[in-house]
Amino acid sequence: MTFTPNQPDHQRAFGFQRPTTDAIPSLMPDRFGPSLIGSLWACAGIVAGSLGPWTSSSALDHSGIDECGVITLALALCAVTALIALMVRDVTPEMKNHCTGPLVGIAVLIVTVGNAAAIVGRSPEVAGPSVGWGLWVVIASAVILCITSSTVAHMIRFQAAMITRS
Repeated sequence: MTFTPNQPDHQRAFGFQRPTTDAIPSLMPDRFGPSLIGSLWACAGIVAGSLGPWTSSSALDHSGIDECGVITLALALCAVTALIALMVRDVTPEMKNHCTGPLVGIAVLIVTVGNAAAIVGRSPEVAGPSVGWGLWVVIASAVILCITSSTVAHMIRFQAAMITRS
């Protein structure tokens, strides 16, 4: 077989070879990998922020574990479990764990925004407590998790609908 630049990849001598058997079409979306990786990074951000300080003042810092960080930590671990299951297994219409990421993101947002409002409303003093970097990281990561995991869930539902129609 000779190589010419205009040949498709499956016909090149050292390129990709076409599989010999026809595979069953997978419900795994073709281009959802970046969103899934972004969701996993957002979960890592939630874990890191949950362990970081949620309240900072001139006297002391309170970590997220002292506040409601245990809840956000547990929710992030649930989302990681569901997202890794999506990554390593084929997705079927019966598998409903693609909705876990968006639900966890919304729940974490509710917990963290409520905590931020409580911290800001604690003391009207000039040198009162302020929202720490850990809480900001959890809020930002929860927003990213909502967006990226919703994209993954939408792509999975769309591709499952397209395959069941054909």
